[in-house]
Amino acid sequence: MFETTKPGVLLKMRAKPGEGDELARFITDLHYVEDADGPVDWLVSRDDDDPEAVWTIEFYRDEDSFDRHYAETNDEIEKRHEKVIELLAEPPVRVMVHPVASS
Repeated sequence: MFETTKPGVLLKMRAKPGEGDELARFITDLHYVEDADGPVDWLVSRDDDDPEAVWTIEFYRDEDSFDRHYAETNDEIEKRHEKVIELLAEPPVRVMVHPVASS
């Protein structure tokens, strides 16, 4: 069961033509990198009808860890985020969310 107080973000990302597999792989690998403020729960999904679209949902321990993760003060994390941006055909759609229920 997810804690309903966890901040989260839902991202829809569209890769450059032919880069959907690489984007999905790279994003998945990112979630296995040690980051004390990184997401504690996450899911990477592919769009069955669009091979360049990748959806992710990430939940963070608390607002402070979310803010630190995206603060661009960690050079190594920022380099990884820049690699994601290089693979994108357009800016991601980003929606802030929080859990309500899960199975």
